[in-house]
Amino acid sequence: MTTVALLLGALSAALFLWSYLLYPWLLRGLARGGAQSLPAPASGLSAEVLVSAADEERVIAERIRNLLAQETAGPCRVRIGCDGCADRTAQRAREAGNGRVEVMEFPERRGKAAVLNALVRASGADVIVFTDANTLFERGAVRRLLEPFGDPRVGAVCGRLLLGTEEGAPATPEAAFWDQETGLKEQEGRLGVCLGANGAIYAARRDRIEPLPVDSSMDDFLIPARIARRGLRVVFAGDAVAREPAPESVRAEIARRFRIGVGAGQVLRRETWLFGFWRHPRLSLAFLSRKAARWMAPVVALAALLAGLASPLLFPAAALALAFALALFLLARERPLPSGLFGKLCYFCAMNLALAAGVAAGLAGASRAAWDRAPR
Repeated sequence: MTTVALLLGALSAALFLWSYLLYPWLLRGLARGGAQSLPAPASGLSAEVLVSAADEERVIAERIRNLLAQETAGPCRVRIGCDGCADRTAQRAREAGNGRVEVMEFPERRGKAAVLNALVRASGADVIVFTDANTLFERGAVRRLLEPFGDPRVGAVCGRLLLGTEEGAPATPEAAFWDQETGLKEQEGRLGVCLGANGAIYAARRDRIEPLPVDSSMDDFLIPARIARRGLRVVFAGDAVAREPAPESVRAEIARRFRIGVGAGQVLRRETWLFGFWRHPRLSLAFLSRKAARWMAPVVALAALLAGLASPLLFPAAALALAFALALFLLARERPLPSGLFGKLCYFCAMNLALAAGVAAGLAGASRAAWDRAPR
């Protein structure tokens, strides 16, 4: 097992190194050569904003008022899907919409993917805008999100999400990490392969959207990725801005990261076409480098530690490394999070352990259509 443990450890280190250091460097070079002149802004396209809401009575009225205040060049509607809500989400949505918002109620909890499938089927708009109930768009966000569709080669557009940006609010590790991710999305958008939009603000041509697996939690990855598979561009609109509060606690983010991991495991198991580098090299490069490598690196690292425990030669080092990782995980769950570089290390370790557990579960066949509402 010594050889196996060493090989797995080397593979995990290579995946981390490639995804977090080497791929961003390569991407910057490719993006400089991939910049193209912008087409004329789209005009006359109809749009519909879709929100899947589950027990969101605290925020839904403000969300609807924010959406109704958006200005667009063409007609724009808002449609809310209430997913088995046990509170007054539907009532407050109708009150805030004042007849200008379509509310679809589903009596039993179906899960976000199933609700989005139903909302897309019910829409006749040219472009679908996806967002979350706890997100707020800046003025003009929808209009700017629609502008790239003036280019018929564009099939989907990802906007910019800002986390925890309230004045005076302390920066969180997740907000800093998200800023780095946004930079990579922007560069991938120049290449037309901005994989992994964010559920807070992205848009797609309705007639190019494929139905989602009902047990998936990865709509903001699958919809753009499947559109890119058709040869259409997925671009980044940095001036289409949404704001959303950062997670209330590291514990909440751990739960979210586990959920993402389950969805990631499902993608790795089901969407095998993404590995077809010879068919769509840029698309596969982006997926393998920024998604698959990051999803698998912590799983391989844990496998290396477990293999090390079975090796008499490596057992002391593997046991110490595993204990250290668990200690960092537990420290990350404390409030407040340790400060400085050590706190970031705790956070990074906790997020990757949660992700690894989720990916392993997803690869093993775990799925869950309806997820508990994240605390905010």
